[in-house]
Amino acid sequence: MRVGVPIFLFLAAAGFHTALTASLESAEKEDTFGEEVGLEQLSDLQKRDQEEFEAAQMSDDAHSEDVQYLEAVQDENTEEENDTQEEDMTDRDGNVEADQHESESDEDVDGMRQKREHLEANVEEADETTNLAEVE
Repeated sequence: MRVGVPIFLFLAAAGFHTALTASLESAEKEDTFGEEVGLEQLSDLQKRDQEEFEAAQMSDDAHSEDVQYLEAVQDENTEEENDTQEEDMTDRDGNVEADQHESESDEDVDGMRQKREHLEANVEEADETTNLAEVE
């Protein structure tokens, strides 16, 4: 039994060494294969996949350009609407000021009319007083 343990350990170490060596060689072969394989050596399916991927990327780029263009157009329209609204507000403010000015003018006219009527009434009273004085 004592002799079996060292033999078992030796065989286990040898098997472990063999497995590790095979694994490292496999990894090295995959690395060299990956470097040597170019676009020409790819299968037809892989070439087709690559072409579809490139076409999809180009389509995405075109789509993003379209989206950017539409956003720019919407921004311009929004700015134009804002400018139009500001002009309308300015026009309304101007109209309100004109209406206020007209109402002030109407008030001035009413005030002037009242003054004129008051003066005419005073003149008539003065004429009556003068006529009465002449009659006496």
